Amino acid sequence: MFIRLLFLFLSLPVGATVFQMQSVDQQIKEADGIVMGHFLRSKVIKLDDDTVATQMIFKMNKEHGMQSDMFGMDEIIVHYPGGQLGDLNVKIEGVPHFVTGENVVLMIKSVKDRYWGMNLGFGTFRIINYGNEKMIVNSLFPEDIRVSQVKLDDFESRVRAIKGSRLKVVMVPEYHTEPDENPGRLPASAPEGKNRAIASKIDQEENSVGPAISNFWLIFLLAILGGIFRFARQKVAK
Repeated sequence: MFIRLLFLFLSLPVGATVFQMQSVDQQIKEADGIVMGHFLRSKVIKLDDDTVATQMIFKMNKEHGMQSDMFGMDEIIVHYPGGQLGDLNVKIEGVPHFVTGENVVLMIKSVKDRYWGMNLGFGTFRIINYGNEKMIVNSLFPEDIRVSQVKLDDFESRVRAIKGSRLKVVMVPEYHTEPDENPGRLPASAPEGKNRAIASKIDQEENSVGPAISNFWLIFLLAILGGIFRFARQKVAK
C-alpha cells in the first residue's frame, strides 16, 4: 500500500493526502527502520523518472534496522515526495516540515535503494519535554491520543517488544562524513546515507605511506655515498 501511494504522489503536481489511522504499534510493525535524531538540512532533487523529491538529512542518535554500526554512519537521508526545483513546484499535503535541530522520531520505508519517510507526516513524531518526561507527539495529529502523546521510554519499550530488539545508540564515525554528489542513492547492498568519505580517507593514508618510506631510503643512500666519497678523497690526499 505504501509503495502504491508513494508513486501516486510522485506522479501528481499537487497531491491531496488522506490518512488511514494507524496506532503507533502498527506503524512500528510496518516500518523497515526507525530513526531517533534531529534534523540537519534538506535538498530537492530530480529522480530518475523526472519527478522531484526532497531529501531530508538527519543526525541519528538511536536507530533500529539501519545498520549504522556496520556501515559507519551517523547521518541518514530520508526522502519525501515533492518540493521546489527551479520553476517546478510540486506540493504534497501531509509532507512534514522540520526546523534545524528539531528532535524527531521517524518511521522509515526502503523503496528502490532509497529511504522514504513512511506515511509522510503521519509517520513522523516530534520529541517534546512534558514536565520531567519526554514524549513523542504525532506531526499531523498531536492531540489524538490514538496515534500520539506516547512517553519516549514507553515507545522504546514497544519497539523492543515488536521488533525483537531495542533501539541502539549510534556511534559517531571516526572520520567526519560529507554528502556525496548524489546522496541517498547507493547500491542495493548498502543503506541510504552511507558515505564513501571514510574509505577515501583510509586510501589516502595508505597511499601516503609509500612516498614517505622512499624518501627516507633516498636520504639514507645519499648519506652513505657522501661518506664513501669523503673517505676516498682522504685516501687520495695521503
